[in-house]
Amino acid sequence: MVINVALHVLPIFIRGLDRIIFNHGALQPQAVFQGQIWRLITAQYLHASHMHLLLNMLALHFLGRPLARLWTTRKFFWIYTACGLCGNLFYVVLGWRGVIHPAGTAVGASGCIYGLLGIVAVLFPHAVVYIYLLFPIRIRTAAMIFGGIAFLRVVERGQNYGGEACHLAGLVFGVWWAMKGERWWAETDWRFKPRRG
Repeated sequence: MVINVALHVLPIFIRGLDRIIFNHGALQPQAVFQGQIWRLITAQYLHASHMHLLLNMLALHFLGRPLARLWTTRKFFWIYTACGLCGNLFYVVLGWRGVIHPAGTAVGASGCIYGLLGIVAVLFPHAVVYIYLLFPIRIRTAAMIFGGIAFLRVVERGQNYGGEACHLAGLVFGVWWAMKGERWWAETDWRFKPRRG
């Protein structure tokens, strides 16, 4: 959350920084094809507007709280980033296949957020969330609805279908992680630990 907010607020105080950040950090399939692979990570920490940032950070707060109680900070960061990475990779693949214009750009943490939604929906399926702060619904049902909407928009190339592709891939990765990823993490966690001696 700190990284997302900092990258959005800093350009307010430093003139021209927003142009530099977006020109070199936004996701663009064509640029990734040319070797600018860092965009797969940086794009998920950039936002197009204050409202875009606010909505994603609210979702991160509510979805992240139960997971933060289960995981270490390091683990949360890795999984959060991996969810966004999967979303961005799918976006780039669609750009490579010509489904999305290869020069088109995308930013936002929504792939990460949808990934967390998938994880929470599997681990806490009966938890209740409020859609638009008004309508109570089980989170598992909410995940299926949002996933279905994203799928249909990608297939039909509907409104913001590039962004919905990121959402869908993030969600799928999140569900996979909740079902299989914990075992993988336990088996590979030693790779992330510094060697002693």
